[in-house]
Order: sequence, then structure tokens, then C-alpha cells
Amino acid sequence: MSSITYTLRKVDIIEFNEYHARMNGVYGKSVTRHQILWPAVIIVVALFIVMSSKEAQTGVYLLVAAFVWSIAVPAWLKKRFHQHVLEQLSEEDLEQATGDYTLKITEQGLMEVKPSGESLIGWGSILRLERSKHHVYLYMSDDAALIIPKEMVNDDDDFQEFNLELVSSLKKNKAKES
Repeated sequence: MSSITYTLRKVDIIEFNEYHARMNGVYGKSVTRHQILWPAVIIVVALFIVMSSKEAQTGVYLLVAAFVWSIAVPAWLKKRFHQHVLEQLSEEDLEQATGDYTLKITEQGLMEVKPSGESLIGWGSILRLERSKHHVYLYMSDDAALIIPKEMVNDDDDFQEFNLELVSSLKKNKAKES
């Protein structure tokens, strides 16, 4: 049975909250709206102005405004979201959640060794596994997950081997439940 050791940081917790909000809430729709929809509306207006009044300079200004909008507004929304998440978490909560973790795959489940102790997470407790560019999330409920930052896994550990064995164990458990 394989295992990995990694360090969970404050930034990983913030990124999980952003990932979760993007995938499941109004935040993700709002960011998409400001990245795509509103700039597209501005571009259509710019094209209309250029075609109807032949004012190319105004059209160029509007195209630049659409480009700036698609970058600046989502960045501002992301910054505000990060501030909101940090306001919700106390320093004590962050201190307890961050640190060095070890996950070991066993027949009964996933053995988690964390700064506050160790616990066994049964295979049935893991609802789903999701991957982002930099993280793997093992959801325990609709809004709580074990966060595994890929870049913070110790170099001595083989993350790919652990991941394959984890997926295999989860599939095997789901087959038993069915």
C-alpha cells in the first residue's frame, strides 16, 4: 500500500474554496459572465458603432475596454473572494488545518496522519475525487474535502503511483457497495 507526505498551506485552502465556488455557485457564473458575456456585448456595440457611423477610433476604444474588462473585473472578483474567505477563517482554524500530512492507503480506507493526530477515513466516506491543475480533492461532503496539493508532495513519494492506487481502491469500494 502506497503513501504520500505533503504540506498543506493557507493558499491551498483558499484555492480549494475558489475551486469549489467556481464549480458549484454563483461566483463561477459571475466570473464567466465578466470574462466572456459582458466583453462580447461591448464588442458587438463596438462593431455596431463602426459599421453604422464609421467611427473606427471609438470602436477601437471599445475593443480595448472589452479586453481590459475581461481581465480586470474577474481579477477584482477573485481578490474580493479571497478576502472574504480569509475573513471567514480564524488564524486558529488556519493553524490547525495547515501543516504536514501523510496519507496511507489501507484495505479499510485512507489513514490520514496530520498535525493534530491520525484518523482512518473509510472508503465509503469519500464521495468523489476531483482534480484541478494543482490539486486533488477528496470530497467527504458536498462542501468539505481533503486537499492534496500536487506541488507540495515530497519528492521521495511517487504521487502517480499513489493516485492510481487511490482511484483503484475507490472504484473497488464503489463496486462492493453496488
